Amino acid sequence: MIITDTRLRHLLCVAEHGHFGLAAESLKISQPSLSKSIQGLEAALGVKLLDRQRTGVVLTVYGELVLEHGKSLLREQLEMLREIELLANLDIGLARVKLGPYASIISGYPAAGRLSAKHPEIRLSLDVEGWRDVFPSVIDEQADFGIGEIGPWEKDPRFVIEPLVPHCARFFCRPDHPILNKSPSSLEDLAAYPWAAPRLPGRLTSNLPSGDYPAGHFDPVNGEFVPAIQINIPCSPGLFLAGTDVLVIGTLALLESELAAGTAAPVPGCNFQSAYGFGYLKKRSLSPLAVAYMAEIRAVEAEFIQREKRLAAIYG
Repeated sequence: MIITDTRLRHLLCVAEHGHFGLAAESLKISQPSLSKSIQGLEAALGVKLLDRQRTGVVLTVYGELVLEHGKSLLREQLEMLREIELLANLDIGLARVKLGPYASIISGYPAAGRLSAKHPEIRLSLDVEGWRDVFPSVIDEQADFGIGEIGPWEKDPRFVIEPLVPHCARFFCRPDHPILNKSPSSLEDLAAYPWAAPRLPGRLTSNLPSGDYPAGHFDPVNGEFVPAIQINIPCSPGLFLAGTDVLVIGTLALLESELAAGTAAPVPGCNFQSAYGFGYLKKRSLSPLAVAYMAEIRAVEAEFIQREKRLAAIYG
């Protein structure tokens, strides 16, 4: 059965004009072509749609039924095409994204603000998760894509993984912290003080012997390091430093204002390399909004790298 939108429009036009000749003229096609189109629609449905009379043509009861539903179908098709165009132009749409702790404040939030300024009608649902929970949420289709620690997922056949340029994560303390008297510091030196950070993957703390430290402890199930002060969104890390022996893990750019104010100091000696990036399922195409958001994140990440280089020249 072939019921095309063209044939439905032809029926609508004939019903409106009540005359094949006038309808054909309005449609800018020949009358025989119009008659053939209507006959094709009648053959497809197996019913007569029009009665020819001296004064023109009128709809049969079947024609009235087809016309009623046909109008709705044509309206819905136009609305569908309109929404496709809006989505393609980022005028509407929703993207659901899972963000790891550092990715959220380094690029996730700033990129969302920039994209919203360009396309005010978009909607973004941004959830911050512990790095180990980001990509399982994508597998469960709770998010279109995630940004998190990619190490455990790089060879997973379900994913498309795109690494982002690594950042240098450092330890920071108050300016008069005793750790600064022992420079450069080893990881074991640093472990003698409480750490404030998200959970750390085993690759970053593999040089520490197993056991509990003032810095935190190893999770016996997965080998991750659980800091003494476990935080999922490392914003305003300087709040942990004043008057304490806490060491915060962050980047120069994240503590730029504290460094400039003299309320925080980088600890020389030990640093980590981030290894986070995008991940999304191969079987699911990304929406134009998701693609645009990823592009904005890449731009913010590139700018952040330049800030880090500038600050490294100042603070070492």
